[in-house]
Amino acid sequence: MLGAIYALTAVAYTLVYGVVQLVNFAFGELFMLGAFICISLMLPSVLLFGVRVTMPALPLIMAAPLAILFVGLIGVLMERFAYRPLRNAPRLAPLIVAIGLSVLLQSLAQSIWGAEELSFPEFELSKLPPLVLFGSIHVNVMEIVVLAVAIVSMVVLTIFVKSTRLGRAMRATAEDPIAARLVGISIDRVIAAAFLIGSLFAALAGILYAQAYGFANPTMGFLPGFKALIAAVLGGIGSIPGAAIGGMLLALIETFGAGYLPNGSAYRDAFGFGILILLLMFRPQGLLGRRELNEAPAGSLVGTGSSRQQPQWYEDAVRLVGSWLLRFNPGKTVLTLGVLSVAVAAAFLITSDYWLRILIFVLTYGLLASGLNIVVGFTGLLDLGFVAFWAVGSYLTSILFVLVLKQKLGIAPADIWWLFYVNLLLGGCLAALLGIALGYPTLKLRGDYLAIMTLGFGEIIRITATNWIDLTRGPMGIRGIPSPSLFNFSLGQPRYLYLVGLALAVLIFACIGRLVRSYVGRAWVSIRENESAAEAMGVDTPRYKLFAYASGGFVGGVVGVFYAHSQQYVSPLSFTLFENILILMLIVMGGLGTLIGPFIGAAFWIIFLQVAQDIPFIQSHPELRYALLGLALVCLMIYLPQGVAAKARIKLTVPR
Repeated sequence: MLGAIYALTAVAYTLVYGVVQLVNFAFGELFMLGAFICISLMLPSVLLFGVRVTMPALPLIMAAPLAILFVGLIGVLMERFAYRPLRNAPRLAPLIVAIGLSVLLQSLAQSIWGAEELSFPEFELSKLPPLVLFGSIHVNVMEIVVLAVAIVSMVVLTIFVKSTRLGRAMRATAEDPIAARLVGISIDRVIAAAFLIGSLFAALAGILYAQAYGFANPTMGFLPGFKALIAAVLGGIGSIPGAAIGGMLLALIETFGAGYLPNGSAYRDAFGFGILILLLMFRPQGLLGRRELNEAPAGSLVGTGSSRQQPQWYEDAVRLVGSWLLRFNPGKTVLTLGVLSVAVAAAFLITSDYWLRILIFVLTYGLLASGLNIVVGFTGLLDLGFVAFWAVGSYLTSILFVLVLKQKLGIAPADIWWLFYVNLLLGGCLAALLGIALGYPTLKLRGDYLAIMTLGFGEIIRITATNWIDLTRGPMGIRGIPSPSLFNFSLGQPRYLYLVGLALAVLIFACIGRLVRSYVGRAWVSIRENESAAEAMGVDTPRYKLFAYASGGFVGGVVGVFYAHSQQYVSPLSFTLFENILILMLIVMGGLGTLIGPFIGAAFWIIFLQVAQDIPFIQSHPELRYALLGLALVCLMIYLPQGVAAKARIKLTVPR
């Protein structure tokens, strides 16, 4: 049954990818919306935005089709207003929009229905007694219904794609969109149909999942959505039979691994990601997929400008801001020292510990975004597992200070204050080695497959931290991490923590600035702009890719050590995929491939979170802050894809 649900959602991914080569991460949220809308239509009343609203209390056989059609309409609207303007944009732009839509829909669902679970109502089929096979195997009727619905749906879709006029148009568009347009096929209509059908399948899978497990919640589509993506890659993304096979295989691997391997149930979710990594290493096209889909077009960033014509006042404003930001680089000593002086003065002029901690968060996330910017912004490799490096630095110093030295050896943290500074380097070096180890298997991958593989690595690290309780204390986390000290002087006050973070920011900012202006940085930029051309010109692309992963990992490890001591607590909840997505959003907002962009993005987001708390409606529905973030990201990709500090990236590609 679980395999059938994975297969249905995998069909949604594979259908859209086969036509437009786009991984629509928002299918996990459409999966969730299908369940919520169906349950709402089946109930006599439901709380929406905290207000009790009367509903029609329809039977499942009527509520499910209505919910599926409504979600299909949402999918079509997403394609029309979010993806179509980016049809000719480089690959990273629609991927970021997909992530932004995912955040937007999940946050909206939390605001509309609340964060609590919504129970699936009883219906006639669910009351039937289970069937008994061979005297000992009990099978629920709904499990059979799920399998039957999945099989019938995929058979009908296969016939539709192979036999109907629209299906043949979809196959022609997937094969060669330019030739398809030349022979009179409406590409817009075909792509809209692919999004419509994919959304219908995602909603159907969500309804079946909700009735099987008896509930729906706003985050329910996250993990099944990514499992379905794994299933699609396993079977061969772009192949409908492959999606069905991949879903069944993934469910079998998870179920038997959880049942028979030692402590298998704790690591159940990691099995799928492990299989994904092995598959992408040795057969990236999957069981039934095409090898050419593992290719990325030249220019892996977000292009050179907006895909839409903007008003003159808008262009003038962007040019004015960009011209100022262009002056802010390590070569402009006077301006740099002036900004640094203001940042140092803020530590003494701001008397509120609350706002000083806000500035610490700005520095922390700005530094994390700077580390990811090395890999994504300068080298053009979409990394969705960067939080693993952050986690390595945090857990290294936490385990050494608390679990080993304090608890096992009985050494007071004040006696070993210098270890914090050693751990900054040690954590960075360990994370850099991990970056090389994780980056090596990805060297042959490009585009979306690279993003999917790094996502798998990041999730495996998080799952390991959650379940290796003897080492990490699991979900409880590690408490009592000492604040930094300098000899006998404690740096635990927010003012001093801010100054320590500022010193790290200046050092890392200067090192990255020197690095990207060196031969290494120019090699990274050449890989970002056109990897094939870089190889033809003699650039050792595997070597410089690994160096990019190591450099980004080093920054992540250093920041992880500082983060652990500034917060005095770490847990796996700090290193989720959402955090990685958030860090990616920050560098996109500020400007990919710029030095100052990550800090601009971090300042905008952290300060926006605080200011939004004063808005009455957002006070009642705090999840809307993240919905606004997702909406802002979508609009940014459409209207200002280069980010706020776009002009500051020009100097990095022009030789001096």
